[in-house]
Amino acid sequence: MSSQTKITVIGAGSAVFGPPTIVGILKNPDLRGVELFLHDINAQGLEKIHALAEKLNTNFSAEARIRSSTNREEALDGADFVILSIAVDREECWKLDREIALKYGINHYAENGGPGSFAHTARNLSVIMPILRDMEKYCPNAWLLNFTNPVPKICTAAARYTKIKTIGICHQIQFGYFILAGLFAEELGLKIPKDFNFRWNDQSIALFRLMSKKARERFFIRAFGLNHFTWMLSVTERETGKDLYPEIRERVPKIRKTLPSFEPLTMEVFEVFGLLPVPGDCHLCEYLPYTHNIHRKTWERYDIQMYDFEWAKRGRERMWEEIERAIQGEIPLSRFEELETERGEFIIAGILRNLNAYEEAVNIANSAYIPNLPEGAIVEVPALLGSEGPVGLGGGKLPEPIAELCRRQILITELMVRAIVEEDRKLALEALALDPMIDDLEVARKILEEYLTVFAPYLAFKLH
Repeated sequence: MSSQTKITVIGAGSAVFGPPTIVGILKNPDLRGVELFLHDINAQGLEKIHALAEKLNTNFSAEARIRSSTNREEALDGADFVILSIAVDREECWKLDREIALKYGINHYAENGGPGSFAHTARNLSVIMPILRDMEKYCPNAWLLNFTNPVPKICTAAARYTKIKTIGICHQIQFGYFILAGLFAEELGLKIPKDFNFRWNDQSIALFRLMSKKARERFFIRAFGLNHFTWMLSVTERETGKDLYPEIRERVPKIRKTLPSFEPLTMEVFEVFGLLPVPGDCHLCEYLPYTHNIHRKTWERYDIQMYDFEWAKRGRERMWEEIERAIQGEIPLSRFEELETERGEFIIAGILRNLNAYEEAVNIANSAYIPNLPEGAIVEVPALLGSEGPVGLGGGKLPEPIAELCRRQILITELMVRAIVEEDRKLALEALALDPMIDDLEVARKILEEYLTVFAPYLAFKLH
């Protein structure tokens, strides 16, 4: 492969995002010989990740040219693919997003949906819009692979306000397989504790990965909808093609009795609407009006698990320690070889090599893939990847009640993105007033004002 194929990774200096992204690219034989350009504003972290990348490049015989710089223009110049994963004081701000809403009676996950998603989107677009403008200047024909949350809102901004070819990427489909593993545990040879509910800790994550892996080997999900809000339109056995929905309908009422702590919101939503949601309770709750009420304690009723910031911090510290030890040759590089990637490398290879490769979930503009959702809205669908980019695969209409839930989120996304980029306070208020977690216009006004005030130092946009 020509060394002129340039893959730029923005946000490479992260212990969480950098190593798996680099490993995925360097291990993929279809990407041998690429120029891999690492960029981050964190010079110290970037230096360490670059050193690790050089060692991995040799280890995998990837023949890549590894470069790095804190200069964004240099990183973007002539890029063919740009992988984007950035965060601005992510966890400190996330806590505030949640705490501010709690003051007004809203208990929510506060990442990609609900009122907290407005502040999250505004902060990230303040950084990302200049990156997109630089892409238009320095690599206008590049593909952008966006991992940054909230994925639909970032991708909508790219689609509405730039000419950049954008694909949103997320691994949440794994949770769909995890849910199937809970329903078919005996057939998969899995023993699940009676009181098991997904938790943000090492033991729970290990069981989650095992369950997802076992279910993925046996079953096949085709899911459609919005990022973190997709629905299993079909679930089949891989070997036989057998439709598993009849069995799922029989098993859900049973598991609600025998394993009541296992994704209870998902199970109840299935019984009401008739399709299994993919994302798991902690993300499903972001788009529904059923878990946020502090007076009725609905968050506690469903035992929604908030992201564990201390666990995440310990994980990052442990990873940085291992990166430094690997650079010094104190531990083998095999520690990094099996890191779980978010499949960006497969998407790049599919486009670059015209592989017509199947990808379970990409976020792209709707083009009749889901006929009863708006054309042009950013939807998450399976796709084939070739030289022209992703071609979404249609799955038919979503059931109308589910489609209506999605349509409201699409409108909120459009209003929110317009409000931020066009600096329009009225549109921001409309977006919050439409949010299913807000039932008081005065609360919508107060939350908006507090978010804009508290996060003013982070915002490049001034809403009028």
